[in-house]
This record gives sequence, structure tokens and C-alpha cells, in this order.
Amino acid sequence: MTATTTPEFIQSGDKPRLGVLINPASGGNKDGLRGIRRSIGAYPGVCHRDVRKPPEVLAALEHFAREDVNLVVVNGGDGTVQAVLTALFHHRPFENLPLLAVLQSGTTSMTARDVGFAGSAVKALDRIFRWAQTGAGTPRIIQRPVLQVRAPGHEPHYGMFFGTAGIYQGIQYFHRNINSRGLKGELGPGLTIARFLWSASFRRSGFISSHPITVALDDRPPRRMDCLLLLVSTLERLFLGLYPYWGDEKGALHFTALRARPRHLIQTLPSILRGRRNRHARPENGYFSHNASEIRLNLDGGFTIDGQLYTPANSREPTVVQSGAAAAFLRLAP
Repeated sequence: MTATTTPEFIQSGDKPRLGVLINPASGGNKDGLRGIRRSIGAYPGVCHRDVRKPPEVLAALEHFAREDVNLVVVNGGDGTVQAVLTALFHHRPFENLPLLAVLQSGTTSMTARDVGFAGSAVKALDRIFRWAQTGAGTPRIIQRPVLQVRAPGHEPHYGMFFGTAGIYQGIQYFHRNINSRGLKGELGPGLTIARFLWSASFRRSGFISSHPITVALDDRPPRRMDCLLLLVSTLERLFLGLYPYWGDEKGALHFTALRARPRHLIQTLPSILRGRRNRHARPENGYFSHNASEIRLNLDGGFTIDGQLYTPANSREPTVVQSGAAAAFLRLAP
């Protein structure tokens, strides 16, 4: 499999060969897919498959590879994108990586908002089809590193966002208490983070509890930390436009952690949530942010990759997060 560059069909001006993955179970698709299916029906020759589980995603991509698809449109949420990336980089059905176009079709859709098409999935798909047929619009190719996560007891997974401690607990809370009420978009995660920040600011342990984690970044010595939250991502924008990284190293992975009971939290949050340094955001006060190429974590609890939840088989072996690949994503300018 070759590294990502500007796709040959864009350089040559040839029409792309499209494949569309549809996850009917994704949050944004549960109200129906009539518009998506109508758009696909109007575009002759497009490959399309409904998928729900990772084995179905892999089977669909293997079919697309046999049909020489070079642009894969993902009509699903962050978990569907994670399944696509894992299939592409772990199972490798394509000799040459396809270009990816991610529609905002999930409950949160962090990946689509950062490297894909925000807004109506039907309108975005129509724009992609119109560009593929007529060349209307200017393609922008976003090259982005992809996380590889290797945890004890699990095969490697690939994605864009990894979180543990309070992040893992927050997602559990979201599914139990907020997502079940039908809230879509960024409102549900926004309410969850507000609940988290309230608990952390006033040291209420009923919602979020800290976890002891041993952390080793690149060649630095391991450090035992009682973590309130820990995240690693290659996304430049999280939900609500948050960018909670302020490390200045050259590594591809953005790492941020908050120690239990961080000092000056209320004064520090407005800056660090936007990626700006703050005089209080120092390790001695419980704030850590670095860029790295490999992060090794000994975890006693679970973790999430793009909203999907996992638990390591043991804490003796490290869960390793590293920059394992790079993907190319399509955006279209008018």
C-alpha cells in the first residue's frame, strides 16, 4: 500500500470511481435515508453498500477494491470512520489507498467536522457527485496522521481520537443519560463536557473519578499519574471547536492530560480549551500537553477510540498509541 499523496485521478483530471458506505444505524441516519438513496440512484455506476459492523465494512471495502474504487464516501459516524480506517490500514484491501470523503452522519461527527463535509449529508453527497461528473468545485486534499492503537487482548485499531479516564467515563455517561434522549450534533457532547467541568471545578466525585495511569511519551521515562482525563488525537478540531492542545514538539500525536485535582482550573480552562498557553497550565499544577510519536499507557480502566469503547485485557502490558499511518480526505470549495 502506497503512502498518501494527491490522488492520481485528480492530477490527471480523470473522473473518480466512487464507492459509498452507508451505516443506517449511525445517529444522523436513523431518521431515514431516502435522500441519500435518491442521490445515489441518480449517479450511474456508483458502488454502494450498507454496513453496520466492522466485518461488513471490510467486506464492502474489499468489493470496492475489486471494482477499482478510488474515492470512498463514508456516510456514517465517527465509529464507522474508525472501522474504515482500521480495515484500510490493518487488513489492507487496497493496493493504493483511496481518497476518503466523510459526511456528517453520526451523533457527534467530530471527524467529519474536522476533515470532511459538515452540514447536510444529502447536500454534501450531491456536491461530491456533481464534482465527480462535471468538475464543479475545487478539491482540497487534507493529509492527516492516523492513530494506531494496540491494546492487550485486541487487534490493532486505527482512528483519529483516543481517550481514557474521564473521557471514557464521559462517553459512558453520554450514552446512558443524553444520547438516549435523542439529542444530536454537538449539543449532547457539550452538555457532557459541561457536566464534567462542573464536577472537576467543584471536586464532585460522583460524576467523574480519576484513574492511576503510567504514561511514557517517546523516549521519556514513564511517569505514574492520577489522571482526571487523558486524550490523544490527530484532529485539529474537536466538538464545539475545542482545540485542547498546547504542546510545541514536532510529533504527530496531540497528547493532553489533567491530573486529579488540578490547581487554578477555572482560571485555566478558557485558555487551554482553545489551545493557548496559560501561566497556570504547568505540570506542577496538574496540566500536561505534548506532541509525540508514540505514547505507552498502562491502563487499569477502559478507553475509547472515536466513541467506541474498549477494555485492555490487563494493565501489565502497555496500550500503545502511535502515529501508524496517514490518510487523505476530500473537501470541496465552491
